[in-house]
Amino acid sequence: MGFRRLVGAAGVLAAVWAAPAVAQGPGYGGGRLPSAAVPSRAYVPTLGITLQPRGDRLALRFDTSLRCGRTSYDTVGRAVVPFDGRGFSGGASRRMGIPGGRIVYAWAIAGEADGTIASGTLRIAGTRIAGDRRTACDRKPTRRFGARLAAPAPAGAPRPPGSAALGGLSGIRIADGLRAPVILKATSSGRRIAARWTALAACRRGPRADLVNFTPSMRIAADGRFRRAERFGVRYSDALVRYRVSFAGRVSGEGAAGKLRMRARVLDRSGRRLLTRCDTRTRSWTAALLRPIAPPPPGYTPPASPGTPTPTPTPTPQPGNPVPGEWSLNMTSDQGDYIGQGETWSHAPPADSVRVSASRQLISLHVDTADQTNGGWWDTDFAAPPGQDLAVGTYQNARRYPFNDGAPGFAHGGMGRGCNQLTATFTIHELTYDANGVLRTFRADFEQHCEGATPALRGTWVFKAA
Repeated sequence: MGFRRLVGAAGVLAAVWAAPAVAQGPGYGGGRLPSAAVPSRAYVPTLGITLQPRGDRLALRFDTSLRCGRTSYDTVGRAVVPFDGRGFSGGASRRMGIPGGRIVYAWAIAGEADGTIASGTLRIAGTRIAGDRRTACDRKPTRRFGARLAAPAPAGAPRPPGSAALGGLSGIRIADGLRAPVILKATSSGRRIAARWTALAACRRGPRADLVNFTPSMRIAADGRFRRAERFGVRYSDALVRYRVSFAGRVSGEGAAGKLRMRARVLDRSGRRLLTRCDTRTRSWTAALLRPIAPPPPGYTPPASPGTPTPTPTPTPQPGNPVPGEWSLNMTSDQGDYIGQGETWSHAPPADSVRVSASRQLISLHVDTADQTNGGWWDTDFAAPPGQDLAVGTYQNARRYPFNDGAPGFAHGGMGRGCNQLTATFTIHELTYDANGVLRTFRADFEQHCEGATPALRGTWVFKAA
């Protein structure tokens, strides 16, 4: 059964960082899986997390969900945060586009790691904005998590303790050297076990396919072995994806180890034309029993927690957003391009309006158009590669922002349409900021291909602050 839900063009803005030039220690993996039962209609958020100490910093990535009204949206957070050898904390504010609007949200994380076990709390909340309507995304904002150092556990009994949780990592690399998290949950009898795991698969065309999968509980045999293979399809706004997944392992004492695999066939919306194939190949995973973290040494003072997140209407803390002056967005779309529908588009004042949030690493532009009958909006994101600032020049092989690990980021969608996967090239011809870091001028061309398809959307953005 596929656990991941993607709604329309929902993008997820994750923290971007440069990989520190320090030794990378072993990683922790795990998260939160409250029950081994199949998720019901009740909202029970789960969480996958991976952590890696890097000297006085700690790299982390998590995937979870936000509940806005009756709809859940996948979110991903990523950052490198201060680490004093035991405690860590950090957070960020983000924005993601959805059909007909956007979600602004913030997350904050704080925890401890003692060399074997890590645990902490994630707080995440936001607001969905569609026109003048606002919906709170604050269901169950506090999520406790546990993680375990990725190391083999001692051999032992072929059955986990009842209701035990085991955390670990797989051999899949997801971002900046981080490995994908795995978390398992035993039933109260200890005779069955379920799993939640994150997968990113290389595709023959286009960027990697991502999936967070819930594997329903599997019977644990007398020798500790368990296995489940599944096939299912997920229909997105612009594609049909048929998945084949398998998860197998063996319990031994306080640990478990095994193999997993995710394969995907990405089809067009009708399900008749194959766009690409994706495959993680068979990957190993290990997990170990999650326990409470040991008490800190006497006199230890944990680092200050960022506290409960407060959603803000900007994707990142900014020096100030520019007041729009002259601007325009012009686009041409090839026949077969899903986003532009093979049409020509032109937007500018006074009929249309623009909002811009910009830093030196990310420029996001949102247009509200006069044509409200067809959706009435466009969103574009231009992101520098991690650790760099945007500059005049050409950025090739850009991937969908924010899933642009190690590459330039780009995303353009609107009128209720967006790409789940994309490749793009953009060229910045003009880019200036004032003394306070506020964007003054911006001019760029772009070319975007959805789902690895040949038809393209080409456009030009021109912006001048008032």
